[in-house]
Amino acid sequence: MGGFILVRMLDGVVKLLLVSMILFWVLVVLPPGNPAIRFAGKTPTEESIKAVEQRFCFDGGNFAAYRCFLKMTVTGNFPSPSQGNTNIVPAALKAVPVTFGLAILAAIIWLAAGVTAGAKGATTAGSKLDRTMMVVALIGISFPTAWLSLLMLKWFSADIPLFPPGGYVGPGDGGLFGWMHSMFLPALTLAIVNAGVYTRMTRTTVRAKLREEYVKTAEAKGLPPRQVFGKHVMRTAMIPIVVMFGMDFAGLLGGAIFTESIFGLPGLGGFVMRGLGTTDFSMLFVGGLIAATFVIVANTIVDLVQMLLDPKLRSAH
Repeated sequence: MGGFILVRMLDGVVKLLLVSMILFWVLVVLPPGNPAIRFAGKTPTEESIKAVEQRFCFDGGNFAAYRCFLKMTVTGNFPSPSQGNTNIVPAALKAVPVTFGLAILAAIIWLAAGVTAGAKGATTAGSKLDRTMMVVALIGISFPTAWLSLLMLKWFSADIPLFPPGGYVGPGDGGLFGWMHSMFLPALTLAIVNAGVYTRMTRTTVRAKLREEYVKTAEAKGLPPRQVFGKHVMRTAMIPIVVMFGMDFAGLLGGAIFTESIFGLPGLGGFVMRGLGTTDFSMLFVGGLIAATFVIVANTIVDLVQMLLDPKLRSAH
């Protein structure tokens, strides 16, 4: 287990370096012209362009500039020339808890709803309840997230003012209730789409496991139905669900860009959108690296959980 974790950590570092190279290539190397002009902001002067060239090592070539980018990232001091050389790393790190809280709350809602509905549908396959849940799940999957966000705002903020029309209240300002009140609607919006996917996925997986020989053997031995379903069916059925959850959760941690922007949440998605809106390439580089870090860490955790659930993987490692 220790060797597996070490290998996955080293693999994550390599992937993060590759992502940094790709971001550097897209933001610095690929576009034509002097990169210092792009990083200097919308109205650069000759003095500001020269200052950016020296600060970001653009005058020393691409390799020297990439080393500067890595050094500024590792030391946590990445300036934004378009914002008066303000270090943007603290602002990016401040956005992380907002996105993390949104992802956690959304994941709790869609897992509770999706896995429960899918398991119930598998055990009552073909019934009216099963068909109704599958139709509802299909409708949820069909909603575009951005359009659903606007619809939820109209329904539950404008027409029925149950939730604020946007903004963020941290736990330190409004307590747990204030935080939940500001985060529940965007979390529910993200959960609706994902819950439909997990309902269908869980139903399909559980139905397949119910037909396995080892399940029939456990039933023939006279084991209680709850023990058979919980230990022999759901435990193995959760393996593909955990893998899918890791990818979906990592995607949310990378920034739910449209949802955070529409609901006015100062998360990582909003941070990247502000960088796009102001053409701040420093914000795009730092935001992209943080998002990639989340994805890599989440995938590593999923691999560990999958190994704990699957005896074959444990024996292989």
